[in-house]
Amino acid sequence: MPAPSPEPAARGARTLPFNLGQTVLRLLPLLALGLGALLLARRCESIDFGAVWPALLALPPLQWIGALACTGLSLWALGQYDVVLHRAMGTGIAPGRARAAGMRAMAIAQTVGFGSITGALVRWRCLPECDLWTATRLSLWVSASFMGALAMLAGLSLLLLDGHSALAALLAIALIAGVSRITRLPGLPQMRAGTLPRLMLWTAIDTIAAGAVLWLLLPAGIEVPATTVIFAYLAALGAGLASQSPGGVGAFELCLLALLPQLPEAELLAAIIGYRVVYHAAPALIALLALIRPMAPEARPGLVVAEGAARHRALAQAPQAEWGLVWQGARILLTPDHESGWLVRRAGGTLAAIGTPLGRPDLGALRAHASRLGLTPALYKCGPREALRARAAGWAVERIATEAVIDTARWSLDRPACRSLRRKLKSAAKAGVTIECAPQILPLDEMARIHADWAARSGGERGFSMGRYCPELLMHQHVVLARREGELVAFASFHQGRGDWTLDLMRQTAAAPDGTMMALVLSAIEAARAAQVPVVSLAALPKLPGWMPAPLRARIAARPGCAGLEQFKRGFGPGWRPLYAAAPGRAGLTRAAIEIARAVHDPAPLGAEPPIPDIELGAALVQKGGATARRPLRLPVLRGAAPRLTEQTGPANDRCTLPTSRNP
Repeated sequence: MPAPSPEPAARGARTLPFNLGQTVLRLLPLLALGLGALLLARRCESIDFGAVWPALLALPPLQWIGALACTGLSLWALGQYDVVLHRAMGTGIAPGRARAAGMRAMAIAQTVGFGSITGALVRWRCLPECDLWTATRLSLWVSASFMGALAMLAGLSLLLLDGHSALAALLAIALIAGVSRITRLPGLPQMRAGTLPRLMLWTAIDTIAAGAVLWLLLPAGIEVPATTVIFAYLAALGAGLASQSPGGVGAFELCLLALLPQLPEAELLAAIIGYRVVYHAAPALIALLALIRPMAPEARPGLVVAEGAARHRALAQAPQAEWGLVWQGARILLTPDHESGWLVRRAGGTLAAIGTPLGRPDLGALRAHASRLGLTPALYKCGPREALRARAAGWAVERIATEAVIDTARWSLDRPACRSLRRKLKSAAKAGVTIECAPQILPLDEMARIHADWAARSGGERGFSMGRYCPELLMHQHVVLARREGELVAFASFHQGRGDWTLDLMRQTAAAPDGTMMALVLSAIEAARAAQVPVVSLAALPKLPGWMPAPLRARIAARPGCAGLEQFKRGFGPGWRPLYAAAPGRAGLTRAAIEIARAVHDPAPLGAEPPIPDIELGAALVQKGGATARRPLRLPVLRGAAPRLTEQTGPANDRCTLPTSRNP
């Protein structure tokens, strides 16, 4: 009989260390609990336990009430932890529901142990709209970020215990400044500059309140500063969490006994037992009882995301041509009946509704939706009607711009107001400029060259509600080309709506003859009139706020770009419509104005703009000027063929043939 092969045994020998390591890792909390209990038992051999129970009974009711109040504050701060991380993850869970689930999860996890696993299961039970994977990722982030923040606070507390208050203050400022610069971490797509500082703030409130529970339960007659107990508590809490034992039992008590040697051991142990009852046992019992009946699923939101066919129907009914910004990253929020909605875009922490809304959506629903996502709502470039509604709702309103509009039925080039325009047009014609409207095939290479030349001379293009150059999106617009001796020297594009066209891009070379851009716009006005489009918008001129000092306003208005743009638009003799911005409260309006101005003047690359939680479309990718962005459809760049589009972003049974802007 042949000898048995040694290979299976060898394979078993190789896999043994790996299995042994996994087993030890799983048993580590129980081993830590046993070791901590053994060391604590030896440490407590000299303690008179007969004095512990009387010390607890001697505590006055006011101290118990104060301890309960601090426990509630600590758990509330832990719930805010979940609110911040839900927003950073972009789950769209309402703050109240996130806070309640976080408080229950932390109350149970800090008592039972195995924080990430226990917290994930509790959050999954509390939030039916979250799957287990989302709850697990959230719990992991809660544990990791809390441990990081606690390590920083514990280090600062040790410095304060040693009397190095100035050094601790400098380190705290440096830490806050450092973490504020971290704006992107894996799994937190909605993270902002203030995310990590907020987590540190709530950790500080939580741990200080929890340390105050311990201090309040010290027997009367023991004079010890609250700061000393709280700083020792922070270090002990870190040791308890590092031990991985349920509730940090053993390591927590040993650390406190070592850091507070000036306190009588029996009285300190009594305070620790009281802390375990008030801060651990009671909240965990209440949370377990609450889990018997989980929270009901969240009510249907007042606004829903326009996706698939609903998105195209909203575009077909858009109240103004500027809704073409959906092809450049903007999103549409609709009421559940799809009869009303907003065109929205995010700028930092602001959710801005741009222009005229569809129908008559409720401002309260927009505010609730923004709050659910952790953003500040704002109206941007809205008309007088929406501004009046916002003011009636208590929002702060400010006039920010004036829009130049052309009534195509009444407008005439022969008016006295167009005297300078006629002169410019003659100059362009004399230079040999020819205009081509809506060509069947766009000369994308030449247009890209002109755009690059213009961007180099102009310091780059603007963003947010202003046009961004994207070849594959120009097919949704009315494009006008200007040539001289067969060479392309300029082009312009217009958003196309049911009742208006809006000027979007104006690009020309440095060698373009004087009056070239005027000729392009005039050609678009005539084309809109031929298509029976009643209004052509030449876009808006910014209006400087009245509170700005007069010298500063005059200096800004005298800039070549501002003065030249106003002169260009006034040359057409347009009508003027006021545009407004609005937000809840003057502080909210100021913040929104700053963030929108930053998004306009320093835009993120196309495809890297801050996303809006809950309204990202499941679409393919499109290349925008070298950057990647979402693309709902891919079509050939042809003109005159009036192609019909088939929606590809929704479910298969939702796909339908939809009209383009040139195919009503």
